[in-house]
Amino acid sequence: MNTQMIKVQAPDSILFPEPGVGKVEHTITPTKPGRVKFKATYWPARLCDHDSEVTLVPDDQVTVVGRHGITLLVVPAGYISPGNSPDGEPEVEEPSQSQ
Repeated sequence: MNTQMIKVQAPDSILFPEPGVGKVEHTITPTKPGRVKFKATYWPARLCDHDSEVTLVPDDQVTVVGRHGITLLVVPAGYISPGNSPDGEPEVEEPSQSQ
């Protein structure tokens, strides 16, 4: 399984304490949000990591890691593992603040 650190792009994004599983309904690219089905509801969604070069197509499974407003933040399924950090939480890279 390919596990990676999640990069949070927006400081006001909220990461969920426990990631969930969703299914892509409309294609998601690094520059174009799409839609996912998550917990029996359809939501706007975008990639959590804007630097990613991945494209998610309909029927792909995703891990929902947080939200920004009503837009879900997703990564490809298998991108993270809940136990990949010493404290058992997904690893998160906070954005640096420029002065």
